[in-house]
Amino acid sequence: MKENKYQFPVIAKWVVSIIIIAIVLYGIWYFRFLVGCIAISIVLSFIGRPLIKLLGKIHYNKLHIGNIPSTIITLTTLIGVIFLLIYTLVPMIISQAMSFANIDIYQIADYYAGPIKSIENFLYEYHIMASNTNLETLISNKILNMFQIFQINDMADVLLEFGTSIIMGFFIVVFITFFLLKDAHLLYNFIMGVTPDEHIEEIDRIITNTRSLISRYFIGISIEILVMISLFSIGFYIVGFSNVILIASICGTMVILPYIGVIIGGLMGLIITITGYLSIDPAIDILPIIVNFVIVFGIVKLIDDFVLQPFIYSKSVKAHPLEIFLVIIMAGEIGGVVGMILAIPTYTFLRIIGKEFFSQWKIVQSITKGI
Repeated sequence: MKENKYQFPVIAKWVVSIIIIAIVLYGIWYFRFLVGCIAISIVLSFIGRPLIKLLGKIHYNKLHIGNIPSTIITLTTLIGVIFLLIYTLVPMIISQAMSFANIDIYQIADYYAGPIKSIENFLYEYHIMASNTNLETLISNKILNMFQIFQINDMADVLLEFGTSIIMGFFIVVFITFFLLKDAHLLYNFIMGVTPDEHIEEIDRIITNTRSLISRYFIGISIEILVMISLFSIGFYIVGFSNVILIASICGTMVILPYIGVIIGGLMGLIITITGYLSIDPAIDILPIIVNFVIVFGIVKLIDDFVLQPFIYSKSVKAHPLEIFLVIIMAGEIGGVVGMILAIPTYTFLRIIGKEFFSQWKIVQSITKGI
């Protein structure tokens, strides 16, 4: 009798696995707020772990800092840094938003009417733009629509709408982070507790490698952000820009998005710089401002490209730059800015899983050989 090539147990196993994965993914989406809080807590625990280890080594004779005091000190330090950033940046952001709201778009359009008309004629001549389209009106409307997000009423509505979620999220993150810092093996023990016995060794290696690589990545990226903000602040201060801390913070923070971050951060920083000057003097010549910004941004970015990033990425994720670029683009399509921020850690984690469970595949061998 001919053997049936369709083995029901195997098919049933795949069907059940797919259903379970679908349920898990739906659960992650449905509880995305809580999942986001847990993710933030895990990141903070990765960043705070070295400080706890350092505090644990401090002792005087028989006196030493216990686990709970070390955890409290570390968590307090992390919260203090976050609140210091908020305390420093929020007033600047509000001030900049008010400057945006006070810009006279029509006065600026009148001042640059000549260059705009020349560009408009060029677009007409080569049939790039329809002849019945007024470029000046088009630009003015686009800018007005963009600046509407900075209206005070809209900002108040947004703050009121998300205020409760922010407060709730803060306490959830603090609570979870405390126990992740206090019990270093809490997450490890939970994962191992739900892992089938036949996969204990593989999961143990995955957790060990993930903890090492991602911890180094987040610590490295935090150092890179601080260095970049410092360099941008110095550079923008030298060329005479105002509100340098806010501009430097935006440009420096965007380095968490490799390759794409330079474009986003550069454009956002340049827009804030230009609009800050235009809110004071709509007739100001913006060309020298753009030139100074590009020079400072270019120098700092070169330092980042040739000094900071090679050290951080070669020592952490160990992935080809093209891999990172494509992963970030795809993550951005799926999850926007948040997806781009989580792209590299998630990709690193998936590579480690692939190395343990799918090492027989050539493609997996290719992308995991550096791990």
